[in-house]
Amino acid sequence: MRQFESTGRDAFGLGNPKTYLPASSKVAFINGAGMAVRGAKSIMAAILVGTASGCRVFKDAGEGEIELAGRQVSALSPEIGGSCLAVVDGKEVWRRAATSEWSKVTTTDICLQSITVIDDTIFCGAMDEAVMMRICGNGEPERLKGFDIVPGCSEWFAGGPPLGVRSLTATVDGAAILAAVHVGGIPRSEDKGETWIPTVPIMFDIHEVRSHPSFPNIVAAAAAVGLCISHDSGRNWNVLSEGLNLTNSLAVAVLESEVLFSIQDGPFPKQSQLWRWPIGAKCVEQVRNGLPEWLEGKIDTDHIAASAGRAALVDGGGNLWLSRDESCGWERVAADLPYVSGLLIL
Repeated sequence: MRQFESTGRDAFGLGNPKTYLPASSKVAFINGAGMAVRGAKSIMAAILVGTASGCRVFKDAGEGEIELAGRQVSALSPEIGGSCLAVVDGKEVWRRAATSEWSKVTTTDICLQSITVIDDTIFCGAMDEAVMMRICGNGEPERLKGFDIVPGCSEWFAGGPPLGVRSLTATVDGAAILAAVHVGGIPRSEDKGETWIPTVPIMFDIHEVRSHPSFPNIVAAAAAVGLCISHDSGRNWNVLSEGLNLTNSLAVAVLESEVLFSIQDGPFPKQSQLWRWPIGAKCVEQVRNGLPEWLEGKIDTDHIAASAGRAALVDGGGNLWLSRDESCGWERVAADLPYVSGLLIL
C-alpha cells in the first residue's frame, strides 16, 4: 500500500477509527425508519442509463419509455430529494425532477463531461479542455478562473482522450470539491471553486473520483495505479493495490461499507472485472456473487453506480448488471445497451 502526502499537509494515516465505517459493518439498505438492514432486498426505485440516444429507465417492472429520446445524455449526478442532473447534447445541463419530468437548467459554450452539486450551486467539468464551470441560482454559467491556475497545471497532458475534467465529486458535507483531471491528478477546492490545490501525483492517471454517501472524510478514486483512498476528505491519498495482478481502474462507486471499482486487462481492454474494498480492510478482493470472472469490454468511468445498498454497472458489451444487496447478489437485467455514457441509481 503506497502513500502520498500533499504538499504542506500532515502525513496520511487511518486516524481515529470512529471516523470511518469498519469493514465488519454491512448495510444493505436504509428502511423507512432509518434503520440499516442486512440481507433484505430493497425496492428498486429507478436505474437511469444515459446513452447517445436518450435516457433509459429501469424499474422492478422492467424498462419504461426512453426519456429525452434522440438526445445524448451523460454525466448523471444525483441531487437531494430524488432529482438528478445530466449533461444533454454535450453543452446543456438538464434536471430530472423526482416526478421524472426533465427541464433545461442552462446552456454553456463548451462541451461538458462531468457534474456535481453543492446546495443549489452546480459545478461542471469540460470535455475537451481542463476548464471548470459554476452555475449558480440564476442559471448563468461562470468559468472558474482559479481552476486555470492550479499549481502544476502546466504539466497536465492529454492521455488518449483530450485533456479534460473527467469526473467531479463533492464531499457529503459540501466542504470540498474534487476534480479528476485526465491526466492531471485530483485538484481540490474548499471554497466552492474559487481556489484549488493539487493532491495526488499527475502520473497516477486518475479516471474517476467519488465521495462517501455519509462520511465526508472518505473519498475514493479509480486510477491507472489501482484504487486510491483518502481518509481526510481528499487531502492525502493511499494506493490500494495489494492482491491486484492488474491495476488499471477506470470507474469507482462508494457504498456505505465498501468501495467498488473496475479493473481492466490493459490500456486497450477486451475484458474487465469488478473489485471491492471493504472499508477499513487491508486489501481488496474481486467481486463475483453472480458476476462472471470476466465481463465484456471495459467498465468505463460513470459505468458503476451505488445508492442505498444497491449497486449497478454497465460493461463494454452493453450489459446492465444489478445487485440489490450491496455487491453480494448480481443479476443481469438488460443487454445490448448502445453507447452508454452515464449510470445512476435513484
